[in-house]
Amino acid sequence: MGVSTGKSAIRRIFPRWCALAGREAELVGIDLSVGASSDEYRTAVARIRDDERASGGLVTTHKVAVVEHAGDLIASYTKEAELLGEVSCLVRRGGELRGDALDLACSGLALNEIVPMDELRGRQVLILGAGGAGAALAAFLHLNAKCDVRAADLSMERLKKIAGFGARVHAVGRPEDNDALVVGLSAGAIIVNATGLGKDLPGSPITGAAQFPAEAVAWELNYRGDLRFLEFARAAGARTADGWDYFVRGWSLTMARVLDFELTEDLMRAFRDVAAAER
Repeated sequence: MGVSTGKSAIRRIFPRWCALAGREAELVGIDLSVGASSDEYRTAVARIRDDERASGGLVTTHKVAVVEHAGDLIASYTKEAELLGEVSCLVRRGGELRGDALDLACSGLALNEIVPMDELRGRQVLILGAGGAGAALAAFLHLNAKCDVRAADLSMERLKKIAGFGARVHAVGRPEDNDALVVGLSAGAIIVNATGLGKDLPGSPITGAAQFPAEAVAWELNYRGDLRFLEFARAAGARTADGWDYFVRGWSLTMARVLDFELTEDLMRAFRDVAAAER
């Protein structure tokens, strides 16, 4: 369930991963626009719940909205989903849905590939966007790393939730406001684009005039789209990383839950090799 599921690389990867895992399954996309109506969310979730052929699904972009608009259609939640108030994974068993939030694990695993956990202590991390992915990253850092986490978003409601995970929050109204936050960071800071701008919606949370601190790391949670955030960060001298590993980990963990197989280290390595060849 996403915005433009037909364009995702998972279309090419999914059949090969199923073969490696010893499962037979068909991947079906459900596209919803950003800010879809409550009825659209409820129809989408009910479609998964009521289809006897369905095993579950992955949710991207709409993780918080699914709970807000169709949460009563989900019979149970994992503790991670309850903590974050979102679902990234729906597992269907016996005609009922269980909601899980795998971004908590995925964000930590993916970030560790960019900046190892033992190097996070004392760093400043600015998360642009306080939606589902941003909140999950803030929660992971709050629980696992001693660093200075800050978050910026248009919505005070979303910022209140992310503040509960120890982040210092900033209400912003335009990209120039984020530019001002970026320039005020210390050397080695990590700036994360969790807004969806550049993929689900056009644009960037910063402008081309943004000045990054020395040795800064810019992490874009998406791997496709125009990715202007990374373009601007690269031009400003920051080290950049896209969301490919985040994407691979999110899908592999979700498939293991939904299709009920063990994601061993050897299988994960095989998954990553297949994904790299299809990128």
